[in-house]
Amino acid sequence: MTADQIRELVRLSYAAYFDGDREAFVDHFHDDIEWQFYSPPEALPIPNRVTGKVAVLAALKRIDEVVEMVDDKLEVVVADVDRAAVVSNRAVRLRANGRVLRYKVAAFHRYRDGKLIEYTAFLDGFDLLQQTLGREIAVEQAYPE
Repeated sequence: MTADQIRELVRLSYAAYFDGDREAFVDHFHDDIEWQFYSPPEALPIPNRVTGKVAVLAALKRIDEVVEMVDDKLEVVVADVDRAAVVSNRAVRLRANGRVLRYKVAAFHRYRDGKLIEYTAFLDGFDLLQQTLGREIAVEQAYPE
């Protein structure tokens, strides 16, 4: 695949996810997809490591039960032959209390046969915990000045 084709797959899949079209979103997945989302479970109690299209779809249903997508803007998409690196600005509303969490996601994609086979995402877990709690977490200074 070309870098432009990879960028278009990224754009289409993120748009489908934001629009709530899980069927179109999952159509972009390889049957053997490996999905990893590194976030603190205390802040986002969602599955963070699943394998296989069916398991990812189940994880997405759980995510939809926990949060409502408010915003997801692609900031950076760097693509190569079978990979993409993506930075997005995301906002979700916690269904439990209505609190809106805003955070950046850095995600790394790998494609096989035109389908997403690996998805690995990272976010700032400490910041997300503070937003979830609605206050700053006091931490002793680890490195004295």
